Amino acid sequence: MGSAAYFLSCTSFAQSKDLKIAFLADIHLQDVYADLESEEFQGVYNPKTGKYATIRSMKSQLNSTRLFNENYFAFLQALQDVNSKGIKLVVLPGDFTDDGQPMNVLALKQILETYSQMYGMRFFITTGNHDPVKPFSSTGGKRDFLGKDGSEQAIAGDKNYFSLENVAISKQVDFWGYSEITSSLSDFGFFPSEKDHFWTHPFEELNVEGYEFGKAFRNSDLSKRTYQSGAQNAPLPDASYLVEPIQGLWLLALDGNVYSENGGNWKGSSVGFNQASLFKKHQLEWIKKVVTEARRLNKTLISFSHYPLVDFHDQASGQMKRLFGSGKFQLARVPSSEVSQLYVQAGIQVHFAGHMHINDTGIFQDSVSGKKLYNIQVPSLAAFPPAYKVLQIPDTETLEIETMVLKNVERMDEFFDFYRMEYNWLIQNQSPSLWDLGILESKNYEEYTRNHLSGLANGRFLPSDWPKELVTLLKTLSFEDLRYWASLSRKDSDIFLNEKLLASPKLLSDEPETPIIIHDFYLIKNGDDLGKRLISKSNQRFYESLFRDLNRGDLAEVKGLGSQLFQFFQIFEMLYFSLPSDHFKIDLQKNELIRID
Repeated sequence: MGSAAYFLSCTSFAQSKDLKIAFLADIHLQDVYADLESEEFQGVYNPKTGKYATIRSMKSQLNSTRLFNENYFAFLQALQDVNSKGIKLVVLPGDFTDDGQPMNVLALKQILETYSQMYGMRFFITTGNHDPVKPFSSTGGKRDFLGKDGSEQAIAGDKNYFSLENVAISKQVDFWGYSEITSSLSDFGFFPSEKDHFWTHPFEELNVEGYEFGKAFRNSDLSKRTYQSGAQNAPLPDASYLVEPIQGLWLLALDGNVYSENGGNWKGSSVGFNQASLFKKHQLEWIKKVVTEARRLNKTLISFSHYPLVDFHDQASGQMKRLFGSGKFQLARVPSSEVSQLYVQAGIQVHFAGHMHINDTGIFQDSVSGKKLYNIQVPSLAAFPPAYKVLQIPDTETLEIETMVLKNVERMDEFFDFYRMEYNWLIQNQSPSLWDLGILESKNYEEYTRNHLSGLANGRFLPSDWPKELVTLLKTLSFEDLRYWASLSRKDSDIFLNEKLLASPKLLSDEPETPIIIHDFYLIKNGDDLGKRLISKSNQRFYESLFRDLNRGDLAEVKGLGSQLFQFFQIFEMLYFSLPSDHFKIDLQKNELIRID
């Protein structure tokens, strides 16, 4: 296996063949019954629980790539599910809270402590772009909490944070920085524990044989784990660490957060390793040392971070940039091939990531050495598909990864009456921000997140990310029209498409309904295997037939309207025929990825 960063010890795992690790990404936990400690606003009284609900509006949820409220219950459901499987090691790859606010960090701490004490679980966390949003604590706030009458209520840590009259004051919504977050969650990986066999960080000597807990604890102070950044070369914390929770297993937590400073104001970046590889070069050197030691000591090394290390669009990102633009579809977050090359050369072989709220498996292969880097995208519990990953090591040459979907979540509809109140308020006030009440008819949590994605596509993605002409075409053309178009010559393509548009002028105006093809496209892009199984068999047969027709047709160099349409189906095809991402294994000896049906 060369210098790959995944090494299996025959002796370490001989007695742990059932070892499993759960990865729960992008929880975005918000305490839905928080004590705001505010004189102006307690929340909305819920007679079902006798508590005050501190939730965000449905309008805000349908304009965000994540849920804010129901994901609280999804997290609890996931932990129950993990416990029922007897899994004791749980990794949280960043964005574990809404925005690193005190009320949410402390709520997470209480939940993790409960499961640790009751069920013997160990939790290992790394940072995300939402925690912390800035390296140091600062005043924060949100405009979109749900108020008592169904309108939105602004809450901030300072009365001057928003230029609004009705602002409730609560320090519970401020933004905590590294110091406050890591100290509050100190028992969950950020600092050494006597339960661990080994723990270290990038800024101390990597000395496994000479390891002493007391020394490691003294060296783990955040002030000793800094690098220089910003215009003033300020020392910023790097919360990366390496831990050995059980004999032979190394978990490598990489803090990929990068911050910029302007006039004393710090701003976080969500780009990930495209920037971290430049501004945190010390990490790459440290990774090389860790890999060398893992190989020498025959340790199992698993890398995880909030951010991916490989293209997560099945190599379609280049095509997407050409069609949609480099600033759309969050394409700036896609690691460049040069960045992937740096980390595969450093020795990382298997990496778990979150951030994108999608289910995907990506591979980058070094053309010279032949080394491969497997990037496992863990879905978010706060978006479609709501799922987590389980890693099992059945033998010394095999990794088995399975995706666990949260279809049913207890208490999912606990706030639905409040959303109906909000809806009525929007109607009474003739608000243009009226959302589709049908989302409250969702039968389960998976369907709820799917409806959330549909609402998000309608209200945000189509207007902002898509060429208007392409959307119009996909609204206008039937499946039969597309079959016919695929058989045309380049010359006849534009004539046909223009005729179809002229024959259907009413479709040129904006419509609230997402075309079925775009709906299915998002199921595939975000859900991969999990999304494909929700697409009807007849639609699947149509797409596969259309892809074949286009590949052997005459439209590759088509111009005009047909060019956008052809590019779209090229992208759709690349995403559709993807690597296994639901249940699969990695054969480390053969360096192969194998689907498990």
